[in-house]
Amino acid sequence: MRVVAVLALATAALAAMAARAGAPFDGRWASEAGACASERGAMPTLVVSPALLRWRDAACVIQRSYLVRDAWHIGARCVADGAAANVPIKLEVRGERLLLDWGGARTEELRRCP
Repeated sequence: MRVVAVLALATAALAAMAARAGAPFDGRWASEAGACASERGAMPTLVVSPALLRWRDAACVIQRSYLVRDAWHIGARCVADGAAANVPIKLEVRGERLLLDWGGARTEELRRCP
């Protein structure tokens, strides 16, 4: 009985990961279209993948996350300027826009890069 329960949990976890992999959050996002033209432009882009986030000078590993409707709440371990910190991040899809709440800073509105 326990083996069946463990297999069921593992199957559910894999299904959740597969569903998350194609999530509408993945890709590059920017506040202005001009930022999308260059990876190292003056304006930052947010890069979202199933396990990592990059924003400005920070690179983050997603440690835990959960979805509530169109919002992805993330607990990430970020490194920037040689310092590491745990950062709460919220990504919320609203139509063609992504609202980014990074560690309680002012919410930024981004659009997907082509």
